[in-house]
Amino acid sequence: MQRTRSLILAALFACLSGHAAASFDSAALTLPASYAGDDIKKWYGEISASATVAVSIKDEVFAFVVDLDAGPNFTQEYDAASGKLELHYNMVFNQIAEGWSWDAMADPDQRDYYRFKFLPLGSEIASKRAPEVVELYPGKTVEVKNRWRYDYFFAFDNLYDFYARKVDDDAGFDASVPMQAGEAQRLTEGKTVRMLALCRLKPPYHTESNTFWKATFAEPVDYTLRKRYLVGDLLEVWFYDSASGKVLAKVRQR
Repeated sequence: MQRTRSLILAALFACLSGHAAASFDSAALTLPASYAGDDIKKWYGEISASATVAVSIKDEVFAFVVDLDAGPNFTQEYDAASGKLELHYNMVFNQIAEGWSWDAMADPDQRDYYRFKFLPLGSEIASKRAPEVVELYPGKTVEVKNRWRYDYFFAFDNLYDFYARKVDDDAGFDASVPMQAGEAQRLTEGKTVRMLALCRLKPPYHTESNTFWKATFAEPVDYTLRKRYLVGDLLEVWFYDSASGKVLAKVRQR
């Protein structure tokens, strides 16, 4: 019976990875083992390439796995006294410092200067051409490599739907999960806890920025950083065990 149930759940969610999750079951207690959510690179490409696509998916729910290795935001610690695994994702510095996120007239006592926040969804590095010998200065040549980095984010402006706006360097998404010490040790040592962002997109649906650093003798690399954002409202945050697919906690709007 358990095997049959697992197969049914796997079939139910198999269609979600890499596809719009209009049928995503927000009541689910289990995801497939190694669940990776919707493919941010694929969806950014499709949505940014066609306004028709962006409009057609505005009511759908996407589930993106947050890149917990992108910074020091995520912590997990077992409290033996309470028998709970404490999960925390710090949001204090996840503010988008792009021009479209500025609120120049913001009263800092009332609202944030950077209106949009972000969750990192992954990155990739590519090269657009082979290394070539160039003359950086008259009579001075060097072999210059070409490197592009693409960073993907989910941008949202409803963070305070989840907790009150306050001056707190530790503000973020929290979950306390009751469990035995052995299970907590398996999760923390195996680093299998993942974070899932459930969201719905809204205009402008996507945006990006581009920064270029020209090669120097000290750093002979032409380096381009392109930040790509899908824009929307954050609906829920889930923490789950990627090894078993068990949903550990769901952080919902207040």
